[in-house]
Amino acid sequence: MKHTVKATWMRGGTSKCWVFERSELDVPGFTTDEVLLRLFGSPDPRQIDGVGGGSSTTSKAVILQPSDEPGVDVEYTFAQVGIDQAVVDWGSNCGNCSAVIAPYALKHGWVDPEDGILTVRIRNTNTGQILVERMNLDGSEAEVFIPGVPFPGQAVDIGFLDPAGATTGSLFPDGQELSTLSVEDEDPRTRSDISATLIDAGAPVVIIDAQAAGLDEVDFSDWLTESLTEMPRLDRIRRAGAVAMGLAATEAEAQRAIPKLAIVSAAKPEDEADIKVMMLSMGAPHPALAITGSVGLTIAAHHPGTLLAQKLNSTPDGALALQTPAGLITTWQREIDGQLAVGTTRTARELAEASLSFDPVGDRSGDPTITLAEGSASDGHELEPDPQPHSRRTVFASVAAFAVLGLGATLVGGGLLNPPAATADGDYEGETLEVVIPLAEGGGTDTWARFVGQELVHDIPGQPGFAPINEAGGEGITGSNRFASSAADDGTELLVSTATTVVPWVLDRNVVKYSFEDLEPVLVNGTGGVIYARTAAGVQSPKDLIDRKKPLVFGGISATGLDLTTLVAFDLLEADISATFGFEGRGPVNLALQRGEVDIDYTTTSSYQSAVEPIAKEGSAEVLMSFGQLDGSGKVVRDPNFPDTPTVAEVYKDLHGKEPSGPKFEAYKTLLGLTYTYQKGLWAPKDAPEEAVDLLRDSAHELSGDKKFNDKAAEVLGGYPIVADENLSQRVKDAYTVTDETKGYVTALLKESYGIELD
Repeated sequence: MKHTVKATWMRGGTSKCWVFERSELDVPGFTTDEVLLRLFGSPDPRQIDGVGGGSSTTSKAVILQPSDEPGVDVEYTFAQVGIDQAVVDWGSNCGNCSAVIAPYALKHGWVDPEDGILTVRIRNTNTGQILVERMNLDGSEAEVFIPGVPFPGQAVDIGFLDPAGATTGSLFPDGQELSTLSVEDEDPRTRSDISATLIDAGAPVVIIDAQAAGLDEVDFSDWLTESLTEMPRLDRIRRAGAVAMGLAATEAEAQRAIPKLAIVSAAKPEDEADIKVMMLSMGAPHPALAITGSVGLTIAAHHPGTLLAQKLNSTPDGALALQTPAGLITTWQREIDGQLAVGTTRTARELAEASLSFDPVGDRSGDPTITLAEGSASDGHELEPDPQPHSRRTVFASVAAFAVLGLGATLVGGGLLNPPAATADGDYEGETLEVVIPLAEGGGTDTWARFVGQELVHDIPGQPGFAPINEAGGEGITGSNRFASSAADDGTELLVSTATTVVPWVLDRNVVKYSFEDLEPVLVNGTGGVIYARTAAGVQSPKDLIDRKKPLVFGGISATGLDLTTLVAFDLLEADISATFGFEGRGPVNLALQRGEVDIDYTTTSSYQSAVEPIAKEGSAEVLMSFGQLDGSGKVVRDPNFPDTPTVAEVYKDLHGKEPSGPKFEAYKTLLGLTYTYQKGLWAPKDAPEEAVDLLRDSAHELSGDKKFNDKAAEVLGGYPIVADENLSQRVKDAYTVTDETKGYVTALLKESYGIELD
């Protein structure tokens, strides 16, 4: 029987939330937890079969109903819906999502404004906390921007009344403004002492400084990326804080959502901010700031013994300016009707009204495998806060039940929730191959990884499940860093590499914490590309690249990514080129070239036919050269997809009357191998069982010779073969070996020609 659940999709602050009226979630025979998990598409890292957004800031539910309590207008329950786990966390509030309550209540006639001002009193059932929200409806605050949101929204002032101890009963649960936590080290036999402030206001928060977080020598702008390698240790600190605050009996039992962890650092006198802060939410860096967490930070600033107050240049007078990764957020502390109120201003906007489909298959009544979580409400009873965390067995039982509802055989059928893998026995039966894609969905790398992964698992003995996981951010660096720090070393977790992640490693960028020397290649695959120019800029052939009166403008994305090979080619050829960087992709550059805003560009094989061939045929663009490919002896040869197009090396000889040689040409060949001939790959941790890596590599090698696969792959892979033979490790090692001379040349080129200094 299909059920329809009415919901409203809203942005509140820097979060997106699905808003439900309480009665809508009363689905006979199902707990509220189960309904939310099914609607959101969990457990699944992508939440592909539901309305969740695949991140902690977009997998949230707001449950509302008018209140019968005197002095309270709205009852509000917040649910943090698990993404890769079948768990709904009811133990905390979300300040960003709270911003949607006043506009929702106004639209549905639950409250009325007075003299153009709407005031809504709200009880949060998770914590018992009373919130007061205010909206100015005279139109003066209709176009308000906040950090972390590119578009304006309706301003909502959110104040938490007497917020101290809403969860634990005390502002400082352990009775101290500054505490010492005993935290398990990487070696569980030893522990270290960490100074922290444990505060409960708005939400329980563990506050530590940048030194304790391992970020004291890192520029604040790099905290989001740099913190990924510290994440296991930071979570151990957070869990130790949970025990010290009385939120969990043991560190293992600590919930994922509470307490929150805030990392603070002193601001410089010339900064606009009073303090720099980054907060962790559900095990990941928050892009802006959890508002419930900001309440505790604000109160801590007014208590001189706290770690945060000790970082301030002076005690804040009413307002506190917090520098977050997304920008400056200001909070306030004042009295409302004789009560202490702490809050900030957020914005809210309705995105859509929807009827969500809940479509169970079969009758679950009497099913003995289902274990209901405490605090779930299948019969309309009031939701209870703080359910017990689901055990592994409970999660598996829930997932087994929902498998018939369409939760996805990819994850469940492949055994994602099964016990630890045993992959060294020559068989992956019952396992799931988890492939970490460090770039966003829908791009070339994502398309490549999903295609290759889905085909590969069919050739691996035991035919494991396939679970692609996108961890975008930092131009691919964030997800690669996370993989290096915490990937399973049993052969069930692989990393996708591409030129975007290889080049920063080659250039020794500080933010890169992964090393391809610590990974083992399973397979690699190449691509090709061409350089083309706008004919209206006076370019008919490669000879028009040199001795120009006015340089040609190159449109770039990032000089330290795939663009670098093109920049080295220009320098080798002595072309008269200037560059502008910051385009979001090759597509936008191509359009800019057609509009006459840039003059010269390159494209890879996969997009040549759609992006370049049409404008070349009409005469508005000229294809000048291909990058070529490296053969087995390291010589630059013609690209099989562009057999009639000269390579960069051939063009050099035509322009300068001799074969290319020297440091520039060696640098070009190195980058050609890194970014084109071996552009993409699948990698296992170096410590993965040799038998497992050999099994994966042998399976990939067998796949590479399969005619049906190659016919199917012609369009996706562009005809470039999968390479996974017995010499793969040495071949890739040679290609990825970059001499100090090449590194020095590239560093000097970027600085002297483009004003870019590598960190």
